[in-house]
Amino acid sequence: MVGRKVLGVSHALSGAALGLGVAGFAAGWSGAPLDAGGVLTFAAVCAGAALLPDLDHPSSMATARFSWASVVAGRAVRPLSALVYRLTRAPRDTGRGTHRGLTHTALFAVGVGAAINAASAAWGAPVLLGTLFVCIALAIKGLDAIVPGPPSLLIAAGLTYAVGAWMPGGVDGTAGWLGTAVTLGMLVHSVGDAVTESGAPLLWPLPIRRRRWYPVGGPRPLRMRTGGRVETMLVAPALALAVFLLVLLVVPGAGDLALDLRDRVGDLLAARSGDG
Repeated sequence: MVGRKVLGVSHALSGAALGLGVAGFAAGWSGAPLDAGGVLTFAAVCAGAALLPDLDHPSSMATARFSWASVVAGRAVRPLSALVYRLTRAPRDTGRGTHRGLTHTALFAVGVGAAINAASAAWGAPVLLGTLFVCIALAIKGLDAIVPGPPSLLIAAGLTYAVGAWMPGGVDGTAGWLGTAVTLGMLVHSVGDAVTESGAPLLWPLPIRRRRWYPVGGPRPLRMRTGGRVETMLVAPALALAVFLLVLLVVPGAGDLALDLRDRVGDLLAARSGDG
């Protein structure tokens, strides 16, 4: 369980880093830059969505986050994943298709994002608020393992409500990109799993070496063990540093705020040194 908790942290951090990069750089290049609230919200949604694929595992952060509700969701996802696996497997596919199955494919991630966009277009604010709440709550849960604190669904609800103040147009201002943020978060999760020993069936249902559920991954000598020293000592700290630097680079006003804080701390230390 410790290894799974560490990997959950890595997933959340990688989702946050990708979200910051896309919202900060890609949105700016497209001519439609987001303000600070929009960038942070996009990154938070990506971070939370990066835990969603593990609903197919009974001990994951995603399955445990919302008490009975997420447990029920996990119990629905696992049989669905197993059914799709049985219906589409090729002769050389092995396993049951429950964990690291359907939810870890690129096609599923795109489908979830498209479904969120379609549902938000049809029903509006309830879908947007629900998606934001789930993703923000998962992000808090994922990042709490490295920044201990009181993770709470109440905090997630408060932050979801605050999006109305952050975003131009309130919660409705997320409608154009919310599904995309969820898709990106789920994709970066599966890419992260692909660099572990087991790999991930990212390209399902494309046949690869007579397998439709081929576990895509890097060269085996370069794959890391889930929760191992490479992840805990190298990958997670590197991702945390990347998130910190991206916040300074792409969140409007964050760099200036950091410089101002540095100057204030320097002045305070100088004043105390002079008094001494």
